[in-house]
Amino acid sequence: MAGHTGRVHGVAFSPDGRRLVSASSDRTVRVWDVDTGTCEAVLKGHTDEVFAAAFHPDGKRLASAGRDRAVWLWDLAT
Repeated sequence: MAGHTGRVHGVAFSPDGRRLVSASSDRTVRVWDVDTGTCEAVLKGHTDEVFAAAFHPDGKRLASAGRDRAVWLWDLAT
């Protein structure tokens, strides 16, 4: 998987520091493995730029928010 195709507006580390989430103007949220630098998941659903993303303290879920005025809650296991 390649990286974002647009500007990255925000990033956040998981509570254990093993993953990084990035929010982009390409309307996606991507989850990265910090050790390998590989993209583990591309989360699609926003209809406009995504400005922020943050992990839940359990590290298994995250939230993202964007210009589309939507907040998405993602379960990383599914």
